[in-house]
Amino acid sequence: MSVNVKTILKSPLAVGACITAVITVSGTLYAVAKPKAMVSSAESANMIQTSADDCKTIVFDDKPPLNVRANPIEQAGNIVGSLRNGDVVTVIGGRDGWLQISQPVVGWIYEKLTRQRCESDGPVATLIRKRVSDPALENLPNDSGSRLYRESVSHFQAGNLRGAIELAKAVPADSAAYPQARTALKTMPQTWDKAKTQFLTAVEAQEQSRWNDVLKIATNFPDIRYWREKLTPIVKRAIQMQHNFSDKEVQ
Repeated sequence: MSVNVKTILKSPLAVGACITAVITVSGTLYAVAKPKAMVSSAESANMIQTSADDCKTIVFDDKPPLNVRANPIEQAGNIVGSLRNGDVVTVIGGRDGWLQISQPVVGWIYEKLTRQRCESDGPVATLIRKRVSDPALENLPNDSGSRLYRESVSHFQAGNLRGAIELAKAVPADSAAYPQARTALKTMPQTWDKAKTQFLTAVEAQEQSRWNDVLKIATNFPDIRYWREKLTPIVKRAIQMQHNFSDKEVQ
């Protein structure tokens, strides 16, 4: 027997605006009461979508300064300069995990020691964001179970762990998304707990002015938009404090 369930969702882009999603579930009636936020299926397939023209590449090294090398290889004698955290670089190419830059120094730097900063992010720009694309999510068919799973991922990224789990549980066994949904039921709580723990550790590090520790945490932070946005102000503060410290050293 199939039943229809209406879920009232609050959009993070317009407070107070609601949309109603009607979901058909075979076998089991479930309810997700007013989840915190929702994004579109397209966004859930790629949680971080930004225009390259609006984004800048910044230095993000937990042990600054970042060395700029003449060639994309780490060897003695090929360091041609250094960069501070927060410095914006002009990328003109890349190879094997390295970025070729033309400004402010010509050379090569580790891609993993950079992040994207996008103007479209607004006042809470997510400095720790990565370009994330999930081919497994994008390639799912448009059956009801796959739609449930996409919504589950959307709720998870928006900070509604309980809603995400309930939606993942509701994916029927005959859906192409069933294997991913079952895996998500195990990994979502684990990833969530890891992000929460690391965030609280970053808060403690900020209170003790351990700015390098903040950047270390951000470098390997779980890919959950909700927790990344909470961490962003702390990361911005860490980068600013390192800038100030570097300026004092120069003086």
